[in-house]
Amino acid sequence: MHEIARVTLENEMDLILAHRRSMRLGEVAGLSLAAQTSFATAVSEVARNTIEHGKSGCLVLQVEVESRDTYIVACINDEQLEDDYNRQGLSYAKRLVDKYNVTTKGAETSIELFYSVSPAFKIDIHKLDEWRQLFRNEPPVSAYDEIKRKNEQLQELSEKLKKSEAQYKTLTGSLPLIIFSIDTEGQLLYANEWLTRLTGFTADGLNTSGWKAIVYEEDYPSFSLLLKSNIRQGATTVKTQTRIRHKVGNDYLWHQVSLSPLTDDKGALLYWIGYIVDIHAQKVVEETLKDNAELKQTQEELKRNQQTLEQYIEELNRSNHELQQFAFVASHDLQEPVRKLLFYSDFLMSRYASAIDKKGLDYLNSMQAAAQRMRNLIHDLLTFSQINREEVRFKEVDLNKIVADACQDFEMVIEEKGATLHIATLPTVWSDERMMRQLFENIISNSLKYSKPSEKPVIDISCEVKDKTIELRFSDNGIGFNQNYLPQMFTLFQRLHTRENFEGTGMGLAICNKIVEMHGGKIWAEGKEGEGAIFYVSLPLKAAGN
Repeated sequence: MHEIARVTLENEMDLILAHRRSMRLGEVAGLSLAAQTSFATAVSEVARNTIEHGKSGCLVLQVEVESRDTYIVACINDEQLEDDYNRQGLSYAKRLVDKYNVTTKGAETSIELFYSVSPAFKIDIHKLDEWRQLFRNEPPVSAYDEIKRKNEQLQELSEKLKKSEAQYKTLTGSLPLIIFSIDTEGQLLYANEWLTRLTGFTADGLNTSGWKAIVYEEDYPSFSLLLKSNIRQGATTVKTQTRIRHKVGNDYLWHQVSLSPLTDDKGALLYWIGYIVDIHAQKVVEETLKDNAELKQTQEELKRNQQTLEQYIEELNRSNHELQQFAFVASHDLQEPVRKLLFYSDFLMSRYASAIDKKGLDYLNSMQAAAQRMRNLIHDLLTFSQINREEVRFKEVDLNKIVADACQDFEMVIEEKGATLHIATLPTVWSDERMMRQLFENIISNSLKYSKPSEKPVIDISCEVKDKTIELRFSDNGIGFNQNYLPQMFTLFQRLHTRENFEGTGMGLAICNKIVEMHGGKIWAEGKEGEGAIFYVSLPLKAAGN
């Protein structure tokens, strides 16, 4: 429904206005004169009942364009009516329109009369605005109509003024400073609630007793100049600093007082608007800096150190970037020769094993194992170098899907070791999906790799929401570790076990640590030799800056 015009229904003159504007709406909608008359008559019948009822009703003329057909609609709103009363005008009106609707909500009854616009033509937003403007600018049909319009405009203006005044009071009351206005004689006209809240005095109280009750004695002579009209005459803004007594503690704190003139259209002064804001902390700092030359010198030195630190940070960032580029290029270029080593050694093992003696085969096996370790190391180094903050693509990631994919990747290892995984329901987090998969895979792989040879692995994955973070918990019954080695576990190329016992490059947990840092989280672990390990990952529900 789109409202075009409305008429309050209070007397017979309003009934004439309702009839005329209903006719006018039918006219602009392209209805014939007979159709206009039928619609306006139906409206008048229902509107007359509302006026005779003696309650304050309202007619709202609207257009319905949402459905396949187009209708002009008259909605008569009134207080809830008795059933017999409803039938008086409606019984005739409903025969003149295409359809009608009667609804009662609370203490109000609405009667809607629909008249079809046929053939229907396109009524867009521009056409509706044109019709509203037409009704708004339509000449009054009588002196009563003109007076009614002006009265409605005055009421609307009054409501806007009340709303504006309420908003102004709310705004000034919410600001932590005193806002006030004074007349040309220095008398307070208005002050927000902060005046009483800070000083304990109202505007009337200060006008009666004078500002001496709250202004510091030594500061009062300069402050009192603001209240004298001959001092303020011709000034655009007047400012001074003074100490004002707070009612809590009776301490005198420094404030800045500012006055600005408010004039009418002709430039004549109406009154002054001012504010009083607490600058005590700033004043104390200024006076301390003024009296302490050594502190000033320290401040300058700190400033120079800050600039030097920023230069170091910039150089470090550039160095890190170059190092990442080097690691990426180096690891990428190293893959090809390693791939050839694996290919040719495998070729020799499969085609010429019978032609090579046992010592040669041992050398080939060692070479192939070394090349395989080199390939794994290059792969992990490449993965580590590619974890960049600029490439993190945050989105809503379902951790249940992530852990399911990770388990599927390790399906063969899980089956070979007879591992059991207990996985709780996990939440959705704002993160990089690729990095989350890498994180889960590395930790689960770690638990499977360092399991006890004589015991089937059991891995528990759970989660707990804490404030604005989630804490993931990965626990296993593996070989565990000595807590003394905890600080070095998440650094590059650190291994707690020999390669003969457990394969690995020593980069898996370093990759996990970098991924978690990229997400603004933390990773840590607990363990005991022979009794398993627990890895904790804390992640924000929302990444920083989102």
